[in-house]
Amino acid sequence: MKDQVRVSLVQLDAKPLEPAANAERMAGFIEREGREHRAELVVFPELSSTGYVQSARDDRFAEQLYRASEPIPGPTTERLAAAARAAGCHVVAGISQTHPVIPEVLYNSAVLIGPDGAVIGVHHKVHACRDEKEYYIAGDTVDVHPTELGNIALNLCYDVRFPELARVQTLRGAEIVVSLWASAVQPGKVPPDSIIQRCATRAMENAVFFLGCNRTGTDDTMTFYGRSAAAGPSGDTLASSDTDQEEAVRAVLAGADLRAQRRYLTLFRDRRPELYGALTESLSSGATGTGL
Repeated sequence: MKDQVRVSLVQLDAKPLEPAANAERMAGFIEREGREHRAELVVFPELSSTGYVQSARDDRFAEQLYRASEPIPGPTTERLAAAARAAGCHVVAGISQTHPVIPEVLYNSAVLIGPDGAVIGVHHKVHACRDEKEYYIAGDTVDVHPTELGNIALNLCYDVRFPELARVQTLRGAEIVVSLWASAVQPGKVPPDSIIQRCATRAMENAVFFLGCNRTGTDDTMTFYGRSAAAGPSGDTLASSDTDQEEAVRAVLAGADLRAQRRYLTLFRDRRPELYGALTESLSSGATGTGL
């Protein structure tokens, strides 16, 4: 991993079903963060291209969502690529992606674009949450992408509730995990500091940098609460937002911190994978512990 990586997490207020307008606003943020703050990695929330799905299945909305979705590469990634080249930085953004072969089938995707404008990688959300299942098929790959900044892995919102995913990404070499969120206010179900907590936990468990970028604004009946955060390998919060307003959260990731933490706690040497078989058993297997 590079000695220092300057990151900007942009709490975008994505406009529902307006991909061209959202792409243009993201491009503006990329160029500004690169020019004014020397950002090397600029991150946007889940489904930044279209906004989030409506809270119940609606044929009219479904038709509009399919129409607003796009391939990768496509119009949104091409606009972000141009901005990435102009700013000389990497970009991660959430895209409602059309299936490359099957018409009217969608992925909830995160795309990683390099400073040369090339698409480095795409993550299809592995764990579809609630109403997302009505629109998106779940991904089935877990990739890590080597870059000049370090090895970067991607996940999307609900993916963070499954620690196995971040662990597999780390075992495949991830040093920076970028998590894109579209988390709305849910009193009694999701605490307002949820992103800070989860970033810190996933970072500490795996001795990685864990970045959580949440959106702002309102779609349909949902209000998104922002409060993005960046956590270091020891679980310390490097930077965070305390607002639900659109803003950029900036942090510097020090590669020395990752190396030092992994020397201090030898997490990967100390694992006992022979004891973790239940993780891959189906719920119907009826496996039970027999410890005395």
